Amino acid sequence: MIDKLFSALQRFDKKLYEKKKVGKLPAAYLIAFSFSKGAVEEVARLKSKEGCIIKLVAVEDIVPIAKKPTVKMEITELGRDKKGVRELKLHAEGVSEAGIEFFSWDWDYDANKGFKPEVLLDRIGTQEKHFKPGLHTIAVMAVDAEGLEGLEVVKLKVNGSVERS
Repeated sequence: MIDKLFSALQRFDKKLYEKKKVGKLPAAYLIAFSFSKGAVEEVARLKSKEGCIIKLVAVEDIVPIAKKPTVKMEITELGRDKKGVRELKLHAEGVSEAGIEFFSWDWDYDANKGFKPEVLLDRIGTQEKHFKPGLHTIAVMAVDAEGLEGLEVVKLKVNGSVERS
């Protein structure tokens, strides 16, 4: 692709190409999401051997690409009763360049049904909840100031002890 661009630059407007070459100015700008090692090497070769400068510009250098927040959940056992019901403290930590606005919690998460929160606007990221013995799938979603979402899903087994898988 770089070779075709180089050929086109030489053919299309010879005077302009030579003017840019003599002035050590970029003859072309190539914009893409990423560039292969071969493309970078060919651009370097053209610059050193032919004096042709082609600038490779990543899209993210022009338009910032939004990044989803990350979220992690910590679980602490607060107590238990004689029937094996556990009281747990669940704490979510979210990281986002835009800042976390709130957390939402789904106590019975099912990937096939999607995220169905029972707690919608938790601004702190901490919940206390009782869990009966059995397997529970819990999901917490962090929503940042740009509206982007990060999700963590935890499978929790409550029996003689609390196990996270």
